[in-house]
Amino acid sequence: MSTRPVVTAGYESMTIQVRAGLGERRLVAAVRSLFVRHEVLRADGFTAESCVHRVALPSCLVSLATVEDVAVDVPLRVVWLDGGASGRIVLTVRRDVLARLPWHVLLPGLVSAWSASTHLRARRAASPAPVS
Repeated sequence: MSTRPVVTAGYESMTIQVRAGLGERRLVAAVRSLFVRHEVLRADGFTAESCVHRVALPSCLVSLATVEDVAVDVPLRVVWLDGGASGRIVLTVRRDVLARLPWHVLLPGLVSAWSASTHLRARRAASPAPVS
């Protein structure tokens, strides 16, 4: 579930509902994948790690939370409102970035990168330990 983009002072944001177990490291890896694929995100010297933030909240407060703190010139901010059993991700993207990397490319790219990191992690866990 996602909401329509909201425009605020040169940025657009979108909220996406996510299930439990998103995993901060996997989310950072997925955002890092976007940075690798899209030069427009790297242009200002920001990294995926600097753009992803996790906020732990009781699940009843997740729907009440808003994110207004957008650092100056950050091309992309990903805030995971972690409610335990469920949560939300608030994506905030600079409008000039969206002109080159629109929502219809950005969102599926993020989902695809996260899914790939999840499958890779499952494959690593299932593979037998090397024999010495």
